[in-house]
Amino acid sequence: MSIQILPMLANSTLPPGVDHMHIEADGRVRLGSGGELIEFGFSFMDVPFTASTRQVQTGPIIQISGEIAPLPYTAEGIVVRRSVVAIIAASQELAYSRLAISKQKTILCVGKAPFTIPATPAELIAAATSVILEVKPFLQILAEILPTWPKPKEQA
Repeated sequence: MSIQILPMLANSTLPPGVDHMHIEADGRVRLGSGGELIEFGFSFMDVPFTASTRQVQTGPIIQISGEIAPLPYTAEGIVVRRSVVAIIAASQELAYSRLAISKQKTILCVGKAPFTIPATPAELIAAATSVILEVKPFLQILAEILPTWPKPKEQA
C-alpha cells in the first residue's frame, strides 16, 4: 500500500483500516491494523528517545524513554556526582516525567502523558513534547555538568 506520509500526518486521523503507525529511526513509517501500539523515536539535545503508546486503567498514555549518560563515578568528582544525584532527586516532583538511574548506573529520562482516542499523529507528538518540555530544564543542567553527553549523530 502506497501512502504519502505528509498528507497523512496532517489528517485528523489515520487512514481507514489503519490503527497503528510505527516511525522507524531512519524516518520510514509502517502502518498497520490489529490494535497494536504506536511507536516512534526522536532526538532531543542529542539524546535518542523512544515513544510508545499503551492502555492503562485510566486510559491511553504515551510513554517516552531516553538513555542520557553514565552516572559519573566519585573519582570523576564527588561534587559532580552529588550534583547529578540532587538533580535526579529534584526531578521526582515533576508531573509527567523524571530522571532515574538504571541498574547499570546510567541516567535515564522517562515520562508518560495521557492522550485521547482517536488520536491524531500531531496529538501524539504533542503529548510526547509535553513530557520533554517538562524535563528540559533538568536536561539542560545535566548537559552543563556531566563529563559525558551524547554526541550528535554524523550526517551521512
